[in-house]
Order: sequence, then C-alpha cells, then structure tokens
Amino acid sequence: MNILYFISSSGNASGGHYHSLNQISKEVGKGNNVRIITTGPETSPVLSENRFFLKHISIQNNFKSLFILNKELKQIIKNFNPDILHCFDTDSLNRLLILPAVFHYPIILNKCGGPNPRRSNYQHANEIIVFSAENYDWFKMNRHYNNGEIHLIANRVEELQFLPTNKRIEKKNNKIITFLRVTRIGGAYDKTLRDSFRMIEELMLHFPVQLIIVGRIQDQERYQWFYNEADNKKLPVQFITDKRASKGADFLYLADFVIGTGRSFMEALSLGIPTLTPAQNANWPIIVNERNFNDFFKTNFSERNKTDNKTIINNKDEIIRLIKSQSAYYEAQESARTLFKKYFGTEHILTKYNDVYRLVLSKPKKRFSLLLKNFPYILKYLLWEMLF
Repeated sequence: MNILYFISSSGNASGGHYHSLNQISKEVGKGNNVRIITTGPETSPVLSENRFFLKHISIQNNFKSLFILNKELKQIIKNFNPDILHCFDTDSLNRLLILPAVFHYPIILNKCGGPNPRRSNYQHANEIIVFSAENYDWFKMNRHYNNGEIHLIANRVEELQFLPTNKRIEKKNNKIITFLRVTRIGGAYDKTLRDSFRMIEELMLHFPVQLIIVGRIQDQERYQWFYNEADNKKLPVQFITDKRASKGADFLYLADFVIGTGRSFMEALSLGIPTLTPAQNANWPIIVNERNFNDFFKTNFSERNKTDNKTIINNKDEIIRLIKSQSAYYEAQESARTLFKKYFGTEHILTKYNDVYRLVLSKPKKRFSLLLKNFPYILKYLLWEMLF
C-alpha cells in the first residue's frame, strides 16, 4: 500500500506527535511504501531527517495557500499515487477535506493523546486512531461515531539505547539517587515540577538525592520562579536547558528514577528505568507498577492522571523501598521493560496499522458525508485561520 502522511508544523514542530509520526512511519514503511509531507511556516526538524520525508510545503494562513497546496498535491498524487491519506493533526485534516486534488482518497486521523474533546461531536475521518484508553472510551461511547471506525493503538515508541559513554558530558554520581524530569519548562507541566520539588525536599532529609530537570525554556518567568524556588529552599536541583535539551532522552543515563509524562514516560520504561508520573489527586509523583499501571494508562500518563487512595498512601513507602533495596529496584526495572514491550514498543505497529489500512480500503470513501460532519470545523478553520 502507498501511505501519504500529513502533519502541520507549528511552534518548534518537535513535540510528541511529531516523534510519534516519525517512529510510526518508520515501522509502517517496513511493509508499505510511505511518504511524509509537512505543511506550515517551517518544517519539523524531527521529520526532516526521516528517510520517508518527501517534502515541506510552506504555507501561511490565507486562501492563496490553499491553492498553492492543492497545486503541489496534484503533482505529488500523480507521482506517488497514494492509497490512503493519513493525518496526524486536525489542521491537516481540514485542509485535505476541501482540496480537490485529494477528494477521492480515504483519510485516517490520529488523535495523538491529549484530553477528550470538549465538544460531543469532534472531527470525523474514515477511520480514527487514538493513543489513550481515555480517548478510546470517549469515542466508543459517543453516539456521533461508529464504533468500528475507532481504533486504540498505543504503540509508538522505539526502544531506546543509552547514550554511548564517550558522548556523555555530564557524569553520573553513583553516590546520589537521581530523579530526572524531561519537560518543557514554563506553563504546561508546572504541577509535575511542583510535586517533584515537594518530593525531593522530603527525601533529601533521609537520602542523598537530586533532581535533574532537562528541557528547553518556553516561559522565562516560570523558569525563573522554579530556579528561585530551588535556590531559596536549597534543594538539590540541577537544570539543563541548553540546545542539547531538545534531545532530552540523551540524558536518561543519569537517572535512577524518571518522572515522566506521555512520551518521556514511555521512553524511560524502554530503558528499564523505574518511572513516576503525576496524579491530580496526589502531591508527589506516583511510582508506576503493574498494579496501578492501568490507572495512568487511561489518561496517557499526563497531569490528568488520577489514582486510588491506597496507591497514594503507599507511594512514599514504595519509593523508599526501591531506594533501599537493590533486589526490589531490579524487579522494578524488569517490570518497566515488560510494560513497555506490551503496550508501547514498535514490534506490533506494522501489523496493527495495516489492519486499519485494509479496513479503510474495504469501505466506501464517504467524502461528502465527511464534509458535512466536519462542516463546523472546516468553517471555523476557513474563517479564523485564514481571515484572522
């Protein structure tokens, strides 16, 4: 099959869904002919290095860009002859739905995590793939959607390897228990950092611990607040914010424990690192194990997580047990690897996506139906994105 992937570039175009498309396309490309197109002001540095990357089509928010995009796609369609168009964001979906050049091709949409839609009637595609059980349950129970069009495929993370020893600038101090957090600094994950500070503040009274925060600064004011908070309370916190922080996974060799959300959580599991994640109803990050895993899997290991009171009550003791007991720590490492392979690894991506592709090709394309179902979103896109 010929699969043509689309994603819109915005911001630094290197967030989680760009990495997800990067990995998924590599696996799907092992059994299909695939290409990737990015659209927007600038291309994605993550995807531009992918061997299946075909082209970046530079467009702005105006009607002229739609004509440019349609003209470019005519030539691409002629040369590549896709069977399926696969979008990794709703901006791409809205554009493709109204372009004559691709009117006769089925469209698949990946909803790449995040909270459930606010409106009961979210956007529609011929098939929709979701990453989280939270999103899957929302679609399956929604009267606006056909159950057979919704697919839960969480697998999207390549098993990582630790950075080679000769490339490691920071050296791991084996006399200190290191908690590591890879994050954008400023706004989106403030609670996770506050909870991490609170945990370190208490653990440092009993153990030699440190917290390393790796990430690019998105909000200087918020970064300064956390920096000052650590300094004023004399917390053992180190920030790594230079350009290397864009590849935060390179620093995971420093970690005894990772405090993870979304993709960073999954990457840590792939390396067998015991990993914590935030919970709305807790003031420490929660150590994840096979007993409580499903609580957090439902909400994609995000700050929307919630867990039961027993887990919260036992959390501190469980963390301390892993710090004190080498055998307990080794068991946690093996559990992390097992969970990763079962839920997130790339081994089953090709089979699962091919099942969806074959399914969409076996059904009528229903483009006019999709246009009607998506009309409010398309109209909003045309009026808001194009005119304002």
